Amino acid sequence: MIKVKAGVRQKVGLALGLGLFGVLTLGALPVGAQGASYYGLKSGKPYNGTKLKFLICCLGAGQFTQLARMTGEGSEFQKLTGITAQWENTPYEGLQQKILVEATTGSTYDVVAWVDSWGEAFKNQMLPLDARIKADKINMKDYPKSYIQASTDSAGNVVGLPFRGHPLVLFYRKDVFADLKLPVPTTWQGVIKTAKLIQQKQPGMSGLSTMYGVNAGQNLFSWTSMLWGAGGDILDKTDHPVFNSAKGVEATQTYIDMIRKDKITNPAATTFGEPESSTELLQGRAAMWVGWWWYWSRFSDPKAVSKDVLNNVGFAPAPGWTGGTPQNYALIWPLGIFKNSKHADAGWEFIKYVTNTEIQKRVASNRTNLAEADNTIVTFSGMNDPKVNAANGGIPKVGAAALRTARTLPQVKTWAEIQSVLEVGINQMSTGAEVKPTLDRMAKDVDAIQKRAGYYK
Repeated sequence: MIKVKAGVRQKVGLALGLGLFGVLTLGALPVGAQGASYYGLKSGKPYNGTKLKFLICCLGAGQFTQLARMTGEGSEFQKLTGITAQWENTPYEGLQQKILVEATTGSTYDVVAWVDSWGEAFKNQMLPLDARIKADKINMKDYPKSYIQASTDSAGNVVGLPFRGHPLVLFYRKDVFADLKLPVPTTWQGVIKTAKLIQQKQPGMSGLSTMYGVNAGQNLFSWTSMLWGAGGDILDKTDHPVFNSAKGVEATQTYIDMIRKDKITNPAATTFGEPESSTELLQGRAAMWVGWWWYWSRFSDPKAVSKDVLNNVGFAPAPGWTGGTPQNYALIWPLGIFKNSKHADAGWEFIKYVTNTEIQKRVASNRTNLAEADNTIVTFSGMNDPKVNAANGGIPKVGAAALRTARTLPQVKTWAEIQSVLEVGINQMSTGAEVKPTLDRMAKDVDAIQKRAGYYK
């Protein structure tokens, strides 16, 4: 297995998934047990001998490790189609730039996976898939709407199928909540109230672990959820910044007050990213944390957690907003075909196979090798499958509930610049800057970015 630095996995929400409720083999099928038609593939091996090049990173993720083996030389996929796929293992830090170069200069790659917020910069170089989706009767309603929106270009063409995705969930210490007879909060206001009660009864424990440091946009995770839940937004329908509206100020003030006024989190959270904030719960120093759903496996890993935390962490959909509609923040990696691929038809067969719900269920349920265990699955039917849930402690169906109202980040080609403005501003407010004036300055900066990019005059 190719090794990837832990910090890289954490930046993009990818994990190996270790220590999961014992060794299970749910959903594992013998190689070749089903024919090509079972997975919606063409019979007769019309693309026999084709060798695809797949541009991707992070093969240390369990899902990718398993699927790379299932589509390479001697694999089930090759036996069914005659096609083999070579999975690139580009370092995450260089993947976005490599995709841009390959998309515009005549790619040597056929298939590519990308982080949703990157896509608008190169979606015009991706092959529209709508006709293929229709011909193969792929049920797009089985995917969360947010996943489809992030996989669609500005002209309304689907240019990728959802491949790897994560909703945010609330993780909490089951023993602490049981001892104090506390209900699991469903809103951010409830989280704050509950965190204060926990700190009163559990001296030395933070009620909530948060992240305000500047680190690949990670301090925007909870803020975005609050902003959307309160009825605010980052950009309006004309791509103007609106996060400094009255609702935006209210949501942001609530987020900043958690560290400055309510003091329900570690004061060092001004420097925390996802690794540091999750460690607070892993090591028993915090009672709650909001993060990506793949983290559940780490809370059952004796090598990663303190003894009092081991197998003692519950989960629920990420908090909503009092009086508002829950707006979970979802992350999705679409999978598409470069327009200049010489093997587009074979590439489509590959995409159908690795995104097929039965294949994803097999991968998500496989516990024969805990170093490759991974609960990630992207269709509702897969997330609600009994075997998948039995293998993953029930978190897939919790993720499914959260994804019903989930959203992704704005699909604009300027997102990298906007993210930088937002995450720096959030950090500045967490360390003392006033909320309203800082949001107004940030909005002016984003407005200038949008004008320069030609979104409006």
